[in-house]
Amino acid sequence: MSQVTKLLRQRSEPRRTVPAPQLSDERESYASRFAYAARREVRRMMRTSARLADLAVVFPGAMYALATRRGSQEARDTAIALIEDGAALKAVARTLDLPLWLRRLPPEAFQKEVLPVPSSESFTRRIATRLPAAPSHGALWLDSVAFGARACNDDFALWLADQAIFGEPGKPEQMFGVLAAYAWHSRAAQTRANGLIVVPWRPEIAFDTALCAAKSWLNRMRLTLQLGPGVLTDPWLSGGQVRGFTFVPLLDRMEILAESRAMQNCADQYAERLADDRCRLFSIRRDREHIATLEIGPHAREAGMLAITQLKARHNMAAPLDVWQAAYAWLAAQSGLRRLPPRIPPERQLDNDLWTQLMAPYRKRTQGAPWLAEVATQAVFDSLNAEMADLARRGGVSSWLFT
Repeated sequence: MSQVTKLLRQRSEPRRTVPAPQLSDERESYASRFAYAARREVRRMMRTSARLADLAVVFPGAMYALATRRGSQEARDTAIALIEDGAALKAVARTLDLPLWLRRLPPEAFQKEVLPVPSSESFTRRIATRLPAAPSHGALWLDSVAFGARACNDDFALWLADQAIFGEPGKPEQMFGVLAAYAWHSRAAQTRANGLIVVPWRPEIAFDTALCAAKSWLNRMRLTLQLGPGVLTDPWLSGGQVRGFTFVPLLDRMEILAESRAMQNCADQYAERLADDRCRLFSIRRDREHIATLEIGPHAREAGMLAITQLKARHNMAAPLDVWQAAYAWLAAQSGLRRLPPRIPPERQLDNDLWTQLMAPYRKRTQGAPWLAEVATQAVFDSLNAEMADLARRGGVSSWLFT
Protein backbone atom coordinates (compact mmCIF):
# COMPACT_ATOMS: atom_id res chain seq x y z
CA MET A 1 0.00 0.00 0.00
CA SER A 2 1.43 3.30 -1.06
CA GLN A 3 1.99 6.19 1.32
CA VAL A 4 -0.62 8.25 -0.54
CA THR A 5 -3.24 5.52 -0.07
CA LYS A 6 -2.53 5.37 3.66
CA LEU A 7 -2.98 9.12 3.99
CA LEU A 8 -6.27 9.04 2.08
CA ARG A 9 -7.60 6.25 4.32
CA GLN A 10 -6.59 8.14 7.45
CA ARG A 11 -8.46 11.21 6.26
CA SER A 12 -11.58 9.21 5.41
CA GLU A 13 -11.72 7.50 8.81
CA PRO A 14 -13.77 9.38 11.44
CA ARG A 15 -11.74 11.04 14.13
CA ARG A 16 -11.95 9.56 17.55
CA THR A 17 -12.81 12.15 20.18
CA VAL A 18 -12.10 11.70 23.83
CA PRO A 19 -15.39 12.17 25.70
CA ALA A 20 -15.37 14.78 28.44
CA PRO A 21 -15.63 13.33 31.93
CA GLN A 22 -19.16 13.13 33.24
CA LEU A 23 -20.25 15.16 36.23
CA SER A 24 -21.29 13.39 39.37
CA ASP A 25 -25.00 13.30 40.10
CA GLU A 26 -24.49 15.92 42.78
CA ARG A 27 -22.59 18.27 40.46
CA GLU A 28 -25.04 17.65 37.63
CA SER A 29 -27.91 18.55 39.92
CA TYR A 30 -26.08 21.70 40.98
CA ALA A 31 -25.40 22.74 37.37
CA SER A 32 -29.11 22.41 36.59
CA ARG A 33 -29.82 25.22 39.06
CA PHE A 34 -28.21 27.79 36.78
CA ALA A 35 -30.28 29.78 34.29
CA TYR A 36 -31.25 27.74 31.25
CA ALA A 37 -29.38 30.04 28.87
CA ALA A 38 -26.10 29.49 30.74
CA ARG A 39 -26.57 25.87 31.78
CA ARG A 40 -24.89 24.19 28.80
CA GLU A 41 -21.76 26.31 29.08
CA VAL A 42 -21.68 25.84 32.86
CA ARG A 43 -21.72 22.07 32.41
CA ARG A 44 -18.98 22.24 29.77
CA MET A 45 -16.73 24.34 31.98
CA MET A 46 -17.35 22.15 35.02
CA ARG A 47 -16.34 19.07 33.00
CA THR A 48 -13.13 20.62 31.72
CA SER A 49 -11.65 21.53 35.09
CA ALA A 50 -12.07 20.42 38.67
CA ARG A 51 -11.27 23.94 39.85
CA LEU A 52 -13.96 25.44 37.61
CA ALA A 53 -16.39 22.84 38.96
CA ASP A 54 -15.51 23.97 42.47
CA LEU A 55 -15.98 27.60 41.44
CA ALA A 56 -19.56 26.87 40.36
CA VAL A 57 -20.29 25.75 43.91
CA VAL A 58 -18.40 28.34 45.95
CA PHE A 59 -19.01 31.36 43.69
CA PRO A 60 -21.97 30.76 41.34
CA GLY A 61 -21.99 34.40 40.28
CA ALA A 62 -18.45 34.16 38.92
CA MET A 63 -19.27 30.96 37.03
CA TYR A 64 -22.36 32.62 35.59
CA ALA A 65 -20.28 35.61 34.46
CA LEU A 66 -17.83 33.31 32.69
CA ALA A 67 -20.56 31.17 31.13
CA THR A 68 -22.46 34.18 29.77
CA ARG A 69 -19.27 35.89 28.55
CA ARG A 70 -19.71 38.91 30.75
CA GLY A 71 -16.95 41.45 30.31
CA SER A 72 -14.00 41.24 27.95
CA GLN A 73 -12.39 38.05 26.68
CA GLU A 74 -9.11 39.14 28.22
CA ALA A 75 -10.70 39.53 31.66
CA ARG A 76 -12.35 36.12 31.42
CA ASP A 77 -9.13 34.43 30.33
CA THR A 78 -7.26 36.09 33.18
CA ALA A 79 -9.93 34.99 35.66
CA ILE A 80 -9.78 31.38 34.43
CA ALA A 81 -5.99 31.41 34.74
CA LEU A 82 -6.29 32.69 38.30
CA ILE A 83 -8.82 29.97 39.11
CA GLU A 84 -6.59 27.23 37.70
CA ASP A 85 -3.66 28.60 39.70
CA GLY A 86 -5.71 28.45 42.90
CA ALA A 87 -5.81 32.21 43.43
CA ALA A 88 -8.05 33.78 46.06
CA LEU A 89 -11.69 34.39 45.16
CA LYS A 90 -11.14 38.07 45.86
CA ALA A 91 -8.71 38.27 42.94
CA VAL A 92 -11.12 36.41 40.66
CA ALA A 93 -13.99 38.68 41.65
CA ARG A 94 -11.90 41.79 41.04
CA THR A 95 -10.88 40.56 37.60
CA LEU A 96 -14.51 39.88 36.64
CA ASP A 97 -15.62 43.19 38.16
CA LEU A 98 -17.93 41.46 40.63
CA PRO A 99 -18.39 42.35 44.32
CA LEU A 100 -17.09 39.51 46.45
CA TRP A 101 -20.31 39.39 48.49
CA LEU A 102 -22.11 37.94 45.44
CA ARG A 103 -20.44 34.61 46.23
CA ARG A 104 -23.03 34.14 48.98
CA LEU A 105 -25.89 33.99 46.47
CA PRO A 106 -27.17 30.71 44.99
CA PRO A 107 -27.19 29.93 41.24
CA GLU A 108 -30.90 30.80 41.07
CA ALA A 109 -30.05 34.46 41.75
CA PHE A 110 -28.37 34.82 38.36
CA GLN A 111 -31.02 34.70 35.67
CA LYS A 112 -29.94 37.56 33.42
CA GLU A 113 -27.18 40.12 33.08
CA VAL A 114 -25.57 40.88 36.43
CA LEU A 115 -26.32 44.56 37.02
CA PRO A 116 -23.93 46.85 38.91
CA VAL A 117 -24.37 46.56 42.67
CA PRO A 118 -22.61 48.35 45.56
CA SER A 119 -19.27 46.90 46.58
CA SER A 120 -18.00 49.05 49.45
CA GLU A 121 -16.71 47.36 52.60
CA SER A 122 -19.57 48.80 54.63
CA PHE A 123 -22.17 47.53 52.20
CA THR A 124 -20.50 44.11 52.04
CA ARG A 125 -20.65 43.75 55.82
CA ARG A 126 -24.26 44.85 56.08
CA ILE A 127 -25.68 42.91 53.13
CA ALA A 128 -24.41 39.63 54.63
CA THR A 129 -27.29 39.62 57.13
CA ARG A 130 -29.93 40.46 54.53
CA LEU A 131 -29.59 37.64 52.00
CA PRO A 132 -32.71 36.17 50.33
CA ALA A 133 -34.75 33.80 52.45
CA ALA A 134 -34.90 31.09 49.77
CA PRO A 135 -32.96 30.32 46.56
CA SER A 136 -36.08 30.96 44.48
CA HIS A 137 -36.20 34.53 45.82
CA GLY A 138 -32.64 35.25 44.74
CA ALA A 139 -33.18 36.65 41.23
CA LEU A 140 -35.77 39.27 42.19
CA TRP A 141 -33.85 40.05 45.38
CA LEU A 142 -30.62 40.74 43.47
CA ASP A 143 -32.38 42.82 40.81
CA SER A 144 -34.09 44.81 43.56
CA VAL A 145 -30.82 45.51 45.38
CA ALA A 146 -29.29 46.74 42.12
CA PHE A 147 -32.34 48.88 41.40
CA GLY A 148 -32.44 50.30 44.92
CA ALA A 149 -28.85 51.49 44.66
CA ARG A 150 -29.40 52.97 41.20
CA ALA A 151 -32.77 54.58 41.95
CA CYS A 152 -31.87 55.94 45.39
CA ASN A 153 -28.74 54.99 47.36
CA ASP A 154 -26.96 52.17 49.18
CA ASP A 155 -29.03 52.61 52.34
CA PHE A 156 -32.24 52.16 50.40
CA ALA A 157 -30.81 49.10 48.63
CA LEU A 158 -29.97 47.54 52.00
CA TRP A 159 -33.42 48.38 53.32
CA LEU A 160 -35.06 46.73 50.31
CA ALA A 161 -32.87 43.65 50.74
CA ASP A 162 -34.21 43.21 54.26
CA GLN A 163 -37.88 43.03 53.24
CA ALA A 164 -39.86 39.79 52.95
CA ILE A 165 -41.48 40.58 49.61
CA PHE A 166 -39.57 38.52 47.06
CA GLY A 167 -41.60 35.32 47.01
CA GLU A 168 -43.36 36.13 43.72
CA PRO A 169 -41.85 37.18 40.38
CA GLY A 170 -41.84 40.89 39.65
CA LYS A 171 -40.05 43.85 38.12
CA PRO A 172 -38.26 46.13 40.60
CA GLU A 173 -38.82 49.21 38.43
CA GLN A 174 -42.58 48.75 38.73
CA MET A 175 -42.62 47.50 42.29
CA PHE A 176 -40.32 50.08 43.86
CA GLY A 177 -40.26 53.05 41.47
CA VAL A 178 -42.42 55.35 43.61
CA LEU A 179 -40.90 54.06 46.84
CA ALA A 180 -37.38 54.83 45.60
CA ALA A 181 -38.34 58.33 44.46
CA TYR A 182 -40.00 58.98 47.82
CA ALA A 183 -36.93 57.75 49.72
CA TRP A 184 -34.60 59.89 47.59
CA HIS A 185 -36.70 63.02 48.04
CA SER A 186 -36.86 62.39 51.79
CA ARG A 187 -33.20 63.44 51.95
CA ALA A 188 -33.40 66.12 49.26
CA ALA A 189 -34.59 68.90 51.54
CA GLN A 190 -34.13 71.65 48.96
CA THR A 191 -36.48 70.11 46.41
CA ARG A 192 -40.10 71.10 46.00
CA ALA A 193 -41.27 67.49 46.05
CA ASN A 194 -39.68 67.09 49.48
CA GLY A 195 -42.17 69.63 50.81
CA LEU A 196 -45.00 67.20 50.00
CA ILE A 197 -43.57 64.49 52.28
CA VAL A 198 -45.10 64.22 55.74
CA VAL A 199 -43.30 61.11 57.05
CA PRO A 200 -39.79 60.95 55.54
CA TRP A 201 -38.05 57.69 54.71
CA ARG A 202 -35.20 56.59 56.96
CA PRO A 203 -33.17 53.35 57.06
CA GLU A 204 -34.94 52.02 60.15
CA ILE A 205 -38.49 52.72 58.97
CA ALA A 206 -40.91 49.79 58.90
CA PHE A 207 -42.07 48.57 55.50
CA ASP A 208 -45.75 49.30 56.09
CA THR A 209 -45.00 52.80 57.37
CA ALA A 210 -42.77 53.55 54.40
CA LEU A 211 -45.26 52.23 51.87
CA CYS A 212 -48.16 54.22 53.32
CA ALA A 213 -46.00 57.35 53.50
CA ALA A 214 -44.93 56.89 49.87
CA LYS A 215 -48.54 56.43 48.77
CA SER A 216 -49.59 59.55 50.68
CA TRP A 217 -46.76 61.45 48.98
CA LEU A 218 -47.92 60.21 45.58
CA ASN A 219 -51.47 61.34 46.36
CA ARG A 220 -50.21 64.79 47.34
CA MET A 221 -48.30 64.92 44.09
CA ARG A 222 -51.51 64.19 42.22
CA LEU A 223 -53.34 66.85 44.21
CA THR A 224 -50.65 69.38 43.34
CA LEU A 225 -50.69 68.45 39.66
CA GLN A 226 -54.43 68.14 39.14
CA LEU A 227 -56.13 70.71 41.35
CA GLY A 228 -54.47 73.99 40.57
CA PRO A 229 -56.31 77.30 41.00
CA GLY A 230 -59.45 77.49 38.90
CA VAL A 231 -59.73 73.78 38.09
CA LEU A 232 -62.63 73.25 40.50
CA THR A 233 -65.08 76.13 40.44
CA ASP A 234 -68.31 74.54 41.67
CA PRO A 235 -68.40 73.80 45.42
CA TRP A 236 -71.89 72.23 44.98
CA LEU A 237 -73.09 73.90 48.16
CA SER A 238 -72.69 77.46 49.37
CA GLY A 239 -70.41 78.40 52.20
CA GLY A 240 -71.62 80.56 55.03
CA GLN A 241 -71.97 80.99 58.76
CA VAL A 242 -74.22 78.91 61.00
CA ARG A 243 -74.31 78.95 64.81
CA GLY A 244 -70.95 80.64 65.08
CA PHE A 245 -69.20 78.30 62.63
CA THR A 246 -67.96 79.28 59.18
CA PHE A 247 -68.19 76.77 56.32
CA VAL A 248 -65.43 77.32 53.72
CA PRO A 249 -65.29 75.29 50.47
CA LEU A 250 -61.90 73.75 49.66
CA LEU A 251 -61.38 73.82 45.90
CA ASP A 252 -57.67 73.98 45.10
CA ARG A 253 -54.43 72.39 46.20
CA MET A 254 -53.25 75.22 48.45
CA GLU A 255 -56.51 75.32 50.41
CA ILE A 256 -56.63 71.54 50.76
CA LEU A 257 -52.98 71.19 51.80
CA ALA A 258 -53.43 73.97 54.35
CA GLU A 259 -56.51 72.23 55.76
CA SER A 260 -54.67 68.92 55.99
CA ARG A 261 -51.76 70.52 57.84
CA ALA A 262 -54.02 72.41 60.22
CA MET A 263 -56.23 69.42 60.98
CA GLN A 264 -53.57 66.69 60.70
CA ASN A 265 -55.96 64.65 58.59
CA CYS A 266 -56.16 63.00 55.19
CA ALA A 267 -57.86 65.80 53.25
CA ASP A 268 -54.80 65.93 50.99
CA GLN A 269 -55.51 62.37 49.83
CA TYR A 270 -58.73 63.32 48.04
CA ALA A 271 -57.36 64.57 44.72
CA GLU A 272 -58.82 61.74 42.64
CA ARG A 273 -62.24 61.86 44.31
CA LEU A 274 -62.44 65.62 43.96
CA ALA A 275 -61.26 65.63 40.35
CA ASP A 276 -63.81 62.94 39.46
CA ASP A 277 -66.62 64.95 41.09
CA ARG A 278 -67.29 62.24 43.65
CA CYS A 279 -67.16 64.60 46.62
CA ARG A 280 -66.49 68.12 47.88
CA LEU A 281 -64.67 69.23 51.02
CA PHE A 282 -65.44 72.08 53.41
CA SER A 283 -63.45 73.49 56.28
CA ILE A 284 -65.46 74.31 59.40
CA ARG A 285 -63.90 77.16 61.36
CA ARG A 286 -64.66 79.32 64.36
CA ASP A 287 -62.91 82.66 64.69
CA ARG A 288 -60.41 81.51 62.02
CA GLU A 289 -59.57 78.39 64.01
CA HIS A 290 -59.90 75.13 62.09
CA ILE A 291 -62.45 73.00 63.95
CA ALA A 292 -63.45 70.18 61.59
CA THR A 293 -63.35 68.98 57.98
CA LEU A 294 -66.59 68.09 56.23
CA GLU A 295 -67.05 65.82 53.22
CA ILE A 296 -70.14 66.11 51.04
CA GLY A 297 -70.99 63.27 48.68
CA PRO A 298 -73.88 61.29 47.17
CA HIS A 299 -76.45 60.04 49.66
CA ALA A 300 -75.96 56.34 50.38
CA ARG A 301 -79.63 55.44 49.77
CA GLU A 302 -81.30 58.40 48.08
CA ALA A 303 -80.06 58.64 44.50
CA GLY A 304 -79.39 62.15 43.28
CA MET A 305 -79.23 63.69 46.76
CA LEU A 306 -76.19 65.06 48.59
CA ALA A 307 -75.39 64.19 52.18
CA ILE A 308 -72.71 64.51 54.82
CA THR A 309 -70.46 61.51 54.26
CA GLN A 310 -67.74 62.43 56.79
CA LEU A 311 -67.27 64.98 59.53
CA LYS A 312 -64.03 64.78 61.49
CA ALA A 313 -62.22 66.91 64.02
CA ARG A 314 -58.44 67.23 64.30
CA HIS A 315 -56.47 63.98 63.85
CA ASN A 316 -59.62 62.39 62.37
CA MET A 317 -61.23 62.31 65.80
CA ALA A 318 -64.99 62.46 66.22
CA ALA A 319 -66.41 65.95 65.80
CA PRO A 320 -68.20 67.51 68.82
CA LEU A 321 -71.99 67.51 68.99
CA ASP A 322 -72.32 71.26 68.42
CA VAL A 323 -70.32 70.93 65.19
CA TRP A 324 -72.65 68.17 63.97
CA GLN A 325 -75.67 70.28 64.83
CA ALA A 326 -74.24 73.27 62.98
CA ALA A 327 -73.38 71.08 59.98
CA TYR A 328 -76.90 69.74 59.67
CA ALA A 329 -78.36 73.21 60.13
CA TRP A 330 -76.07 74.48 57.36
CA LEU A 331 -77.04 71.54 55.14
CA ALA A 332 -80.77 72.12 55.74
CA ALA A 333 -80.46 75.70 54.48
CA GLN A 334 -78.93 74.64 51.15
CA SER A 335 -80.95 74.83 47.96
CA GLY A 336 -78.70 72.64 45.81
CA LEU A 337 -78.96 69.30 47.59
CA ARG A 338 -80.26 67.53 44.51
CA ARG A 339 -77.33 66.58 42.29
CA LEU A 340 -77.05 63.65 39.91
CA PRO A 341 -73.57 62.12 39.73
CA PRO A 342 -71.86 62.42 36.32
CA ARG A 343 -72.13 59.38 34.08
CA ILE A 344 -68.60 59.96 32.85
CA PRO A 345 -66.03 61.56 35.18
CA PRO A 346 -64.78 64.90 33.87
CA GLU A 347 -61.38 65.03 32.18
CA ARG A 348 -59.20 67.15 34.42
CA GLN A 349 -55.67 67.00 33.09
CA LEU A 350 -52.57 66.93 35.24
CA ASP A 351 -50.07 69.78 35.00
CA ASN A 352 -47.29 68.13 33.03
CA ASP A 353 -44.95 71.13 33.20
CA LEU A 354 -45.16 71.06 36.97
CA TRP A 355 -44.52 67.29 36.97
CA THR A 356 -41.37 67.89 34.94
CA GLN A 357 -40.20 70.53 37.40
CA LEU A 358 -40.93 68.38 40.45
CA MET A 359 -39.05 65.37 39.10
CA ALA A 360 -36.14 67.24 37.47
CA PRO A 361 -33.69 67.01 40.43
CA TYR A 362 -34.39 63.30 40.86
CA ARG A 363 -34.01 62.53 37.17
CA LYS A 364 -30.73 64.43 37.10
CA ARG A 365 -29.29 62.22 39.85
CA THR A 366 -30.64 58.92 38.52
CA GLN A 367 -29.84 59.06 34.80
CA GLY A 368 -33.33 60.19 33.88
CA ALA A 369 -35.28 57.84 36.18
CA PRO A 370 -36.85 55.99 33.22
CA TRP A 371 -39.05 53.99 35.60
CA LEU A 372 -41.16 57.14 36.10
CA ALA A 373 -43.19 58.33 33.13
CA GLU A 374 -42.08 61.52 31.41
CA VAL A 375 -45.68 62.66 30.96
CA ALA A 376 -48.09 62.81 33.89
CA THR A 377 -51.54 61.52 33.01
CA GLN A 378 -54.43 60.01 34.92
CA ALA A 379 -53.59 56.64 33.36
CA VAL A 380 -50.00 56.90 34.59
CA PHE A 381 -51.09 57.65 38.14
CA ASP A 382 -53.70 54.89 38.00
CA SER A 383 -50.94 52.48 37.01
CA LEU A 384 -48.69 53.68 39.84
CA ASN A 385 -51.57 53.25 42.28
CA ALA A 386 -52.17 49.70 41.07
CA GLU A 387 -48.49 48.80 41.40
CA MET A 388 -48.35 50.16 44.94
CA ALA A 389 -51.52 48.30 45.86
CA ASP A 390 -49.94 45.08 44.60
CA LEU A 391 -46.81 45.79 46.63
CA ALA A 392 -49.00 46.32 49.69
CA ARG A 393 -50.58 42.92 49.05
CA ARG A 394 -47.15 41.30 48.78
CA GLY A 395 -46.02 42.87 52.03
CA GLY A 396 -49.24 42.20 53.92
CA VAL A 397 -49.91 45.92 54.36
CA SER A 398 -53.55 46.74 55.05
CA SER A 399 -54.64 50.37 54.67
CA TRP A 400 -57.50 52.34 53.15
CA LEU A 401 -54.86 54.03 51.01
CA PHE A 402 -54.68 50.92 48.82
CA THR A 403 -58.40 50.26 48.42
